[in-house]
Amino acid sequence: MTSGCVAKTKTEDKSVIATSFYPIYIFTLNLTDGIDELEVKCMAEQNTGCLHDYTVTSKDARLLNDCSVFVINGAGMEGFTEDLYDSVENLNVIDSSENARIICGEHGNDEAEHHHKHNGNSHIWLSVKNAIIQVENIAEGLKKNFPQYAKDIEKNCKNYILRLNEIQTAVDEASPFVKGKKVIAFHNAYEYLAEDMGFSVIHTIESDENGEPSAKKLAQFTAEVKNNNVCALFTEPQYSGSAANILSSETDIPVYILNPVLKGENVKTAYEDIMKDNIEMILKAVK
Repeated sequence: MTSGCVAKTKTEDKSVIATSFYPIYIFTLNLTDGIDELEVKCMAEQNTGCLHDYTVTSKDARLLNDCSVFVINGAGMEGFTEDLYDSVENLNVIDSSENARIICGEHGNDEAEHHHKHNGNSHIWLSVKNAIIQVENIAEGLKKNFPQYAKDIEKNCKNYILRLNEIQTAVDEASPFVKGKKVIAFHNAYEYLAEDMGFSVIHTIESDENGEPSAKKLAQFTAEVKNNNVCALFTEPQYSGSAANILSSETDIPVYILNPVLKGENVKTAYEDIMKDNIEMILKAVK
């Protein structure tokens, strides 16, 4: 949701824009480039990672009380903050997931349009097509809240989307080489990359409160790998479990690391840089 009112001016002649976590922070940084009167801050900070287990802090509450606008990923990713930001008076929230494609169902076999439901795969930014939609949504929200900078925001949006389209071209060019390949992933974020590039995540193995999969489940996964001609196992940089290495040793299928763009450097090209690396890694893994 967004408001058409002019966002209030904050201290030191700057308006603070809060963003929920890293990818949204990077998108918003690009849209406000060169506008010194707007200051973008990341609520979860740039090295927090995924928000599923994030605990809201008093610092977060202060940021939301001090900011003019709160930009979120949406699609259920920030469900843990809803009570918090609903309690902040006159806070304008920009939901970047409006009209994005949201995967739902096991392994991403089904998809649904976003209607403020929280039962889909919320890692929508890992589809470059979705990322472009998110950037456009954020830009529209910022222009409504800061109409005095609308021209600059629109210019930044067009320039950024041109760069994101280059990443989409790389996705399209890689797709014929990976189409139909089968992988097992250790993070459900990769279902968006799989759908866009044409390979298949036949199973997602995620650690939960009960820890790593049991020996019985690992045996089942081993059989699944062998019976389905799986060519790669994908983990994330912060993965600390043992299941991936065990499965790899049992099947001789290599483990590769994909970056879900949950943390990284404070640079405007971060999303592009990480996605380029992901495309190269996927090509290496499944060709």
